[in-house]
Amino acid sequence: MFGRKKLEKNKKVLLVEDDALLANILMDSLMREKFDTVNIKDGLQVMEAAKKFQPDVVLLDLILPGLDGFEVLRQLKNDVKLKTVPVFIISNLDSISEVESAKALGAEDYFIKANTDVGKIIKAVKKIANK
Repeated sequence: MFGRKKLEKNKKVLLVEDDALLANILMDSLMREKFDTVNIKDGLQVMEAAKKFQPDVVLLDLILPGLDGFEVLRQLKNDVKLKTVPVFIISNLDSISEVESAKALGAEDYFIKANTDVGKIIKAVKKIANK
């Protein structure tokens, strides 16, 4: 017990993104920041993966195969064990109604892919994960 430092576990990010290029860029950036990261490409697989992985943060696209991101967000926020996990939306859907709908369902923040630098997303994840 003398001078022992408690080992901290890496924070975990569940990335739900079907665009391979963007997913790879985000995965590389998150792993450089020491986040354990898993990428899911199909909306139907998110809940099972989230329950197993127990993420600290979820990055969620809205246009997905299988199940759209709005429904995935609804399911995450209705799950007893996952409802407190912060969810950031990353999408090219940019209408005010879509942003408002996502936030009403419990999204922490909403990033429009075409207008957002990856560094800004990583900064937001770091800020919320380290609270």
